[in-house]
Amino acid sequence: MFKKLTTTIALLAVTWTMTFAMSLDTEEIEAANNLAEQWIINNHINNPENYNLTDSVLRQEIAAVARWVAKLDKKDECDNIFDDLSATNPNTWACINVEVLVDNDLISKNTNFRPEDKITKSETLWMLIKAIWFDYEYDTTNSKNWQEQIVDYAAEMDIIEAFTDYDTEATRWWVFKVADVTIKKDIEIKIEKWVYSDEAM
Repeated sequence: MFKKLTTTIALLAVTWTMTFAMSLDTEEIEAANNLAEQWIINNHINNPENYNLTDSVLRQEIAAVARWVAKLDKKDECDNIFDDLSATNPNTWACINVEVLVDNDLISKNTNFRPEDKITKSETLWMLIKAIWFDYEYDTTNSKNWQEQIVDYAAEMDIIEAFTDYDTEATRWWVFKVADVTIKKDIEIKIEKWVYSDEAM
């Protein structure tokens, strides 16, 4: 009886893993693997279910990804510039990732950072596009709000397809895909500039 039960549980586990893998888009897993190979996220290439691609993303997590994308080093110590972020609150790694983004003008210094709040799709776009050092600036004279402007810009750059559900929580797979495409777009732009300058010579 025990052996049958163990076998049944093992079969269910295998079936669940296979079903999970089949339910995920190949591009989503590939994007996660690409980031993992660059040490931007933890490597789960052999077990893609551990990427937890359907989970939401916290603001402190996207800050860490943005820092990696921006190729910035973590701060040596936290200066406590946010009221809700310190060297130990809510953990020991968030502050030194977040504050370096402020120091490099990639995010604004507000009273609170809300590290454990879930991040929205528009907020994700803003942080990643700023982190890649694209030539983007919010236009205060434009009648469109910051969310519309950042989505328009990202759509024009072929990073995403335009969307209007700005406040929808970003899932891990969406963040990984956007980050992966943003990095590839940056490389593409640099290659085009190099080719153009080489031809000009």
